[in-house]
Parts: sequence; structure tokens; C-alpha cells
Amino acid sequence: MFDITHELRVVALPGEVFEAITTSAGLAGWLASDPSASPEVDAETTFTFDERTGPLTLRVDLLEAPELAHWECVGGPDEWVGTSIAWRIESVDADDDGVPDGVSIVRFWHGNWEYQDGLLPSTSFGWAMRLDSLRRYLETGSGTPV
Repeated sequence: MFDITHELRVVALPGEVFEAITTSAGLAGWLASDPSASPEVDAETTFTFDERTGPLTLRVDLLEAPELAHWECVGGPDEWVGTSIAWRIESVDADDDGVPDGVSIVRFWHGNWEYQDGLLPSTSFGWAMRLDSLRRYLETGSGTPV
């Protein structure tokens, strides 16, 4: 099995990051123009990732606000179905004074890909672009959803 991993630092509190990845309004700000999401375990999150991938359906498997969110892909292209996505959000003490500074590290994992060719390379690039959009959305209020 093959995995996609990314990590980014954002100037935002973990709760703000968590809301951006678990709610329809949050996802619409950076990921896709057509999301449907509810921050509840067993709920389905749907959106269109890109034209090649088309509509996706992800089941929410775990939510531990504001630190963890896990999804499993249950609808979409065959290569996506059965893959899992995990988000880990950690508060950062950027100036080492013992107090979190409104900065978070977002660790992203999209795993259990059966093949390392096919959709995986373009999906990895797509996630990198979307994560940059997430950063801009959180830091400026303006992401670039597709």
C-alpha cells in the first residue's frame, strides 16, 4: 500500500483548522465549491476534487476536536474507494515561551492506495495545492476552492 503525506504550518488556532476541514462552510472556503459535510462520526462528506476524479463521498470515521479527523473514501473512482484520510492538528508554541501562539501544524495523510501510479501522483499534487488553499483561507480568509 502507498501513502500521500503532507505537513503545513498555518497561522490559525487548531479549532479554526478543525472547523475548516469538518464543516460545509469551512470546506467551501478552500477545498471545493460543492461540499456537503457534517462534523459527526458516520456522517458523509461529499465534494468534487477535480474533473478527473469527479464527485467523492467520504465517511467520517473519527473526530476528536480540535486535533483529529479521519475519513474513509466510500464513493468515487475505484482507486480512491477504500483509501483513508487522516488530519492531525497540533498547536504550536512558535516563540518557546510556553504559551501556544495561534499557530498550528497540520499533518495530512491519505493512505492505503493500492498502486503508486494511476491517480496517486496527481492526487498528491492536488492535495498539496488544496492544502496551500487551506493555509491561505485560514490566514487571509480567501482560499481557492475548485
